[in-house]
Amino acid sequence: MSGLWQISFRLPDQIDAVAEMVGAAAAVEAVSFHRAHDEDPWLVQMICTEEPRRDKIEMAIDTACSVTGQNVSDLTIIRLPETDWLSENRKSFPPLDIGSFWIHGSHITTPVPEGKTGLCIDAGQAFGSGTHGTTEGCITMLEKHLPGDRSLRIADIGCGSGILAMAAAKLCPSAHIIAVDNDPVAVDVTARNTRDNSVDGIITTGVSDGYESDLVRRHAPYDMILSNILPGPLVAMAGDAAKALSSGGVLILSGVLENQAEQVVNAHARHGLSLKDQMIVSGWATIVMEGA
Repeated sequence: MSGLWQISFRLPDQIDAVAEMVGAAAAVEAVSFHRAHDEDPWLVQMICTEEPRRDKIEMAIDTACSVTGQNVSDLTIIRLPETDWLSENRKSFPPLDIGSFWIHGSHITTPVPEGKTGLCIDAGQAFGSGTHGTTEGCITMLEKHLPGDRSLRIADIGCGSGILAMAAAKLCPSAHIIAVDNDPVAVDVTARNTRDNSVDGIITTGVSDGYESDLVRRHAPYDMILSNILPGPLVAMAGDAAKALSSGGVLILSGVLENQAEQVVNAHARHGLSLKDQMIVSGWATIVMEGA
């Protein structure tokens, strides 16, 4: 059946992993998180272009809850009336002020504040619009630990919308940056975003399952690697990350709950990397490891 559909549910915490797993079970075009007060649960709303199968959504929620320890409530799936819901959804995202960046959607017409670097990214098919604590942590650590302004090699592994690769490009225009994801839709979104933000000459995009593609291998070793995904893949790829990182290089990891951080740190330490820095934003850990 054609038209747009909305999946809604509530979470006690803003957990990207739950939204990502549920989103993978449906043709999701946009995702939003809302709550009126800090003590309220988060309302997650997803807009879909095809009717979601309730059994698949429920299975994805059960899996996500078992991974994160969260409890999902008030699941609803409804067909939306004929309205431009994608545009309406995008309007609900206010600009975000993170470090030296001002991250905004295309619906924002006010000028970028003086002293800030603008990044225009619309909420849409790829996760990573900058609204979550993981992105804030990554950008903060990127600004703090980016090596001096020289011809750096940087990789964004699991790039989503490309926000981290683009932030790196704005901070270091002389860098050569590889941005990859195992989802071709995310790669297409990243490529479009790099053009819209005039950094496509700095960033090369491609499909890769972690570090496996020729594109990623060909440009290693990297002075900096950014990877904001999930703890399971981060642990599984720790050895690959260590091999791809240059001596003294910086690996910034997120998508990790605070209570999962030790597991991720230990996995990378077993491959010779050392913990350089760490920060917590809204229950999410951002981890900085250093190459041997």
